[in-house]
Amino acid sequence: MLRKKLKLTDPSDQEFGLNVVQPSEFSLNTFINEPRPKLQLAPVTLTSPHFAGNPQNQHLPPVEPEQSPPLWRRVYQLELELCEALLQIPLPSDVAATYNPIEYAAELHLAYMQRFLTGHKPVLFLGMNPGPWGMCQTGVPFGYVPAVRDWMQLSGQVLKPIGELAVRPVTGLECTRGEQSGQRWWGLYQELCGAPENFFRNCFVFNICPLAFFHASGKNITPAELKGTAKTRMQDVCSEYLLRALHLFGPTVIVSIGRYCEDRVKLLVRQNLLDASRVRLLCIPHPSPRSLNNTNWAEKARQWLVDNGVMPYLMP
Repeated sequence: MLRKKLKLTDPSDQEFGLNVVQPSEFSLNTFINEPRPKLQLAPVTLTSPHFAGNPQNQHLPPVEPEQSPPLWRRVYQLELELCEALLQIPLPSDVAATYNPIEYAAELHLAYMQRFLTGHKPVLFLGMNPGPWGMCQTGVPFGYVPAVRDWMQLSGQVLKPIGELAVRPVTGLECTRGEQSGQRWWGLYQELCGAPENFFRNCFVFNICPLAFFHASGKNITPAELKGTAKTRMQDVCSEYLLRALHLFGPTVIVSIGRYCEDRVKLLVRQNLLDASRVRLLCIPHPSPRSLNNTNWAEKARQWLVDNGVMPYLMP
């Protein structure tokens, strides 16, 4: 088990290969001033059967040998490996379908990454996992369709998930069902920031778990609601990859969206893997209407951003 405190700095060649995670002490100057190692990165292959009949989606553009891979590409590579690891875990019998929008909505997901993950951001918002009418449709965290299509101005083909349930259809940007959490989440930042670039200049939103789980009835089963050893193994794997993701992102402020995400971050601190003295840890209430005492979320969240010193990062 990894036992070194995370200091949140840019990865070395070995760390980018995802063999070990032994980051050195974090400094913003590290990101800005240190010369980057020259890496040669093979094309990322999308191995999902979704892409078998669509050759143009088989590969991402190769990175030239003299270039360092961009941050979005390193994070996406990590996401693919996390998905592969999670899909090996046997799930309880009540899980009838697992959706992986990282693959079947890869075009939209990569559009989100390439446009908005242009470099290290001071503030990283951590979500739990995709919702049925949000990221499951668009590949974007809290991906309320109008916000993704009209505000972020993203476009892309969305294919069908393996084992799609009739009660949980995926129609991409044509989806007319609203993701209430996403509508609240992105609606607030559209109001506060105006253009999406003003939000993503200093902030990014990333999910701890990239998969969605459903009962045969269509009921959403969150990672917190999984049962037995599957829940434990899922959390262990997600924690390992969260540590790697934080090392890549290098934030100075980590904002967990809801208590579940906060618990995952605090676990890294308790395990002596994340040094809380070097990064500020916060938790904003989740925008889901299912959360207790969550009326007037936008008003409360706006005040929370002020009270916790996050609002200056959002100003145009």
